[in-house]
Amino acid sequence: MTTLTSKNGTLEFGPGFPTMLINDQLHVINKPENIIAPLSEGKIDYFLELAKWGKTVGTDMTAILISHPAINEVELLPKLAKAIHAETELPVGLDTRNPEAIEAALAALSPYKSIIWTVTAEQSVLETLLPIAKKYNTVVAGMPMGNQTSGVPMTVEERISEAEIIIEACLGIGIPKEDIVIDAICMPVALLEKNSYQITLKTLAILHEKGITSQLGIGNAGSNMPDRDHIHLAYLLGALSWGLDAAFINPGIEGLISSVRAMDMLTERDPACRRFLKHWRSHQEK
Repeated sequence: MTTLTSKNGTLEFGPGFPTMLINDQLHVINKPENIIAPLSEGKIDYFLELAKWGKTVGTDMTAILISHPAINEVELLPKLAKAIHAETELPVGLDTRNPEAIEAALAALSPYKSIIWTVTAEQSVLETLLPIAKKYNTVVAGMPMGNQTSGVPMTVEERISEAEIIIEACLGIGIPKEDIVIDAICMPVALLEKNSYQITLKTLAILHEKGITSQLGIGNAGSNMPDRDHIHLAYLLGALSWGLDAAFINPGIEGLISSVRAMDMLTERDPACRRFLKHWRSHQEK
């Protein structure tokens, strides 16, 4: 079981626990100038509204991905992370490889437990980010690539091998197994990589057998394709049956939250159907 904390309490996820849905809409890559310009000046209202909307729809936490030359991450990331947590009271995760920005944001979120995403198997990345994660009792989410392979590993064996490098490095520095999450890698369908989906599903299955919490960035699946929402929903539901524990997703996809709650109920991740019924009742009240 992997845990994060916030003003709302403790969020538990991992093998056997309800699927954690992550609002992936707060990304600052390829955004238009009318969004980048205010952020570069420290104005964060647009992103606060996205975070509040995600909570209202039913996501469990918020991801912040910032990577843009016009933005000072060291100043903006802690400000944004703290403000989003204050508004939503949900856990906030950090998706950047800027160590100064990560440490500043973790300090701003303290004493609550966050997660650092996209920690690759590259030795330099592990040596830089893992001590920060250890210092702030942070969950590490590993992207299994960068050590033994160049580019994205396209076999199950390569992904698991890269994952084991991240896991061993975490354990070696004192980060426990329950604080490690591994991404099984979601490839865009439009790339037409043979057996891409099956490779991801089999990677999920092995991580599940090992008792390692898994995640996927589902939003990658439909890149450069029409009707992305249906692609993402289908990809997610298929992955859940193979043991997926956490997903980056656009929470505005019609039927997404209800479908995931139903899958959790059917796969006995939701004992006594509590989360399913709670979500259903909230929609009846609306």
